[in-house]
Amino acid sequence: MQQHVFAIAKTLATLGVKHVIICPGSRSAPLVYAFADDKNFCCYSVIDERSAAFIALGMAQQIKQPVVLICTSGSALLNFFPAIAEAYYQKIPLIVLTADRPPEFLNQQDGQMIMQKNIYGTHVHYSDELPCYTIGKENFKKTSEIIFTAFQISKRKLGPVHINVPLREPLYDRIKLTAEKKDTLPASIKLNAPFTETKIKRQQNKALIDAWKRSKKKIILIGQFPVNDKLFTALRAFKNIGDTVILCDILSNKQSVCTIPNFDLVLSQANEKTLKQLEPDMLISIGGPVLSKSLKLWLKNQKPNYHFRIQDDNDLIDTYNNVTQFIRDDHFETLKVLGSFSDINSDYKKFWQALDKRTNEAVDSFLEQYSPKKRNQKFSELHATNIILKNIPDAVNFHIANSSCIRYVSLLGKLNDSWVMSGNRGTSGIDGCTSTALGAALINNRLTLLLTGDLAFLYDRNALWNKHVPNNLRIIVFNNFGGGIFQLIDGPSSHKNKLNYFTTPHQTRIKNTVLDNDMEYYFCDSEEGLKKVLPAFFDPDKRASVLEITFDMDQNAGIFKAFKKIKI
Repeated sequence: MQQHVFAIAKTLATLGVKHVIICPGSRSAPLVYAFADDKNFCCYSVIDERSAAFIALGMAQQIKQPVVLICTSGSALLNFFPAIAEAYYQKIPLIVLTADRPPEFLNQQDGQMIMQKNIYGTHVHYSDELPCYTIGKENFKKTSEIIFTAFQISKRKLGPVHINVPLREPLYDRIKLTAEKKDTLPASIKLNAPFTETKIKRQQNKALIDAWKRSKKKIILIGQFPVNDKLFTALRAFKNIGDTVILCDILSNKQSVCTIPNFDLVLSQANEKTLKQLEPDMLISIGGPVLSKSLKLWLKNQKPNYHFRIQDDNDLIDTYNNVTQFIRDDHFETLKVLGSFSDINSDYKKFWQALDKRTNEAVDSFLEQYSPKKRNQKFSELHATNIILKNIPDAVNFHIANSSCIRYVSLLGKLNDSWVMSGNRGTSGIDGCTSTALGAALINNRLTLLLTGDLAFLYDRNALWNKHVPNNLRIIVFNNFGGGIFQLIDGPSSHKNKLNYFTTPHQTRIKNTVLDNDMEYYFCDSEEGLKKVLPAFFDPDKRASVLEITFDMDQNAGIFKAFKKIKI
């Protein structure tokens, strides 16, 4: 067996990597031995490569450190691709190690072999291939240097990197790295110097302050963002500034400083005159993408005098096509500069807050008016979401799947400040949501809740097909029997004769998947049933559990369309 694989493991252990997801296979056996024999690593075996990659993403999303992914050769590594793309756009560090066969066998009708070098293209920040050494002639130093480079880039750019590892047979003769060969590892890997970002130049600082002083209507927009205490501290300084509104995405983890929780519904329902009054003179945008379509469309129509985009990397993000200046700097340091300047006499924030209050009252009134008890109708997803949000315990890790679930939560605007919010909004697909939540639950002790739909749950049910499902995982499945979001969207819903090509009607039983994987199963289809079952479902002493709530797709769509016509 080629011994340089032990240099791969030793290098990453020295750099502080702890968690390794291993997908079963034969060609990858030397890599398995190298990592599984090293007590510095916590290794997890996951059968489905697509699920495994999202589990790794969920873990790295929580710890903000690289997680290693290992698979065998051939089509196995193609199944990593969805999660790699998600990690790239969500800025999640992953180190992907793919076993391969010797290069002379490529395209020679040898089994389980595809063109693996650079296979992930521009969706990774770094890609390399280790030499396929003759046994006994491995270059340990070169191997370590390549792994060291990949690790540094993954940490610095926050994203996935890929190393292809061609391996010759024999694959199973386990010979550990000798002391003599260990000494050939470069000393440089023991010094993981932090990457130093370029600070804003003095003239940029002055331009920002001057623009801030001249502007009377300001918006600070926080997109998707991990928990960050320093940034939270900086944002608190703006809480009592009357000319500054802070809008926070549902996954921003900054809800306690968000001045307008209902901005999504405010902007979707306001008339043209009101929207004109809400226009900012100055916009500061930070973080990742935002979910709200209403906000994005509104901002794309704005031409503020100043739009400062603050980021700590070189990507020039101009989602709304109105950035006037990019600032590459630490978010905390930049906002701290502005914290001492204020104009508490402006009515700008008061106007926003009055709308927000009216919107919140209108939402509560609607939910009461359309209550199943009053209307003698079936339970709706909107009502269920409202009840769930009121009953989720404090300090929960709340992962929301894509499609309709995350939109309901955003529109209701009722988040608890203590929740840690996460989701897959890099590529925004439904694949991998369950696996990502499971990975998050594996890495922390908090109760981890996934709110998901039937299609997203069933599409990723292999997430539960492993021995690592943790007891702190809770999953709520909204089952409308077939992708009901497309009845909520104007385009597909207006073509009833083609709706079956957008929705996916099915009779698959959620219960079977849950019981097959030895999890607790709960069910309800009414408001009373949901309120009754939630305390037991959230009991922290219970095993991993799934709660299925069923809905009538047509009636649910009708209630949501009425909700979208709320007057404020």
